[in-house]
Amino acid sequence: MKPIRVVFAWENLGPSHFDRIEACAADPALEVTAIEFFETSRVYDWDSAAIVGVRRITLYRAGQAQRYPLLAWRLIVACLKQRPDSIFLCHYNLPPVFLAALVLRLLGIHTVTMIDSKFDDMDRSIWREVLKALLLAPYSGAMAGSRRTDEYLRFLGFRRRTVVQGFDTLDVARIAARAPVSAVPHAQRDFLVVARLIREKNLEFAMRAFAEWRQQAVHDRALRILGAGPLEAPLRALAAELGVADAVRFEGTATPDQVAQAMRDALALVFPSVQETYGFVVIEALALGLPVLISTKPGAVDDLIDNGVNGWLVDPWRPAGLVAAMALLDRDEAAWRAASITASATSERGDVRHFVSATQALAQPA
Repeated sequence: MKPIRVVFAWENLGPSHFDRIEACAADPALEVTAIEFFETSRVYDWDSAAIVGVRRITLYRAGQAQRYPLLAWRLIVACLKQRPDSIFLCHYNLPPVFLAALVLRLLGIHTVTMIDSKFDDMDRSIWREVLKALLLAPYSGAMAGSRRTDEYLRFLGFRRRTVVQGFDTLDVARIAARAPVSAVPHAQRDFLVVARLIREKNLEFAMRAFAEWRQQAVHDRALRILGAGPLEAPLRALAAELGVADAVRFEGTATPDQVAQAMRDALALVFPSVQETYGFVVIEALALGLPVLISTKPGAVDDLIDNGVNGWLVDPWRPAGLVAAMALLDRDEAAWRAASITASATSERGDVRHFVSATQALAQPA
């Protein structure tokens, strides 16, 4: 049977995109082309390696003048040259993407949006939601990041259009292979943060909870922070103010292998974000056997976390829950080990195979 020709388009391609695109390319039922608008990311400093078995198209090379008005035209032409059966577009909110989706749909090409936004990501306005519904009008279906994204899309007008979850996934086997199982004993494991140091990550809250937990700690554990950002200086000052400067380690930006090893060696990942569409770091943590102490905001909690089993849900504004979860994992090695084993066992929920299944379900047959 002739494979279904699909095109995926993102603003820029990085490791998380590679996992999903390569997984689809490995399926003989799919013929895959990947389009990126720009060669480098304006937000992430990630490795832009080659994608195995996939035709990759870059619309604007590094250093090339980026003209947004022309982006829609370049995207349309690049898509049409592939003679696709289905096109999967991210960034529906960008005017060039909306224009491209509209033209492609009018030309009879099956178009799908990929999205992980949720209604509770921010304060909503009725006029903004009406505009979003209009921007999403050209799409025949949607691939959603989580259950709350699914619900949000139906609110935005996808009641009769197909919505399938599976957008935010990673290659769990690849992540698990990045670092061997750690021999660090329970008593010597630290709490870990892997995040950009920005307001949305709610790291001041995490540090205050850590300082409060230290007053009842059974073991002398540190709070390791992997990441960089504009809040590093204020967070260092807060650590000194709380009297935990000697126990909070700011380690800066880390490579993927360093992050994986840190996760293997840690007691738990602390992830108290107040604004987060999904949270790929949760998939990484589970794949490496690391329980997650996570706020209710990230979309990842909808499908990945069983509260009190492979992680703990905490209120990102009231520290008592986070302090209690830290205290439990600190003093009870059996509870930590059970959570660690379950984390590995349930990491499959975030695997790329779900992205492949969603692509198959949404793609228009040749």
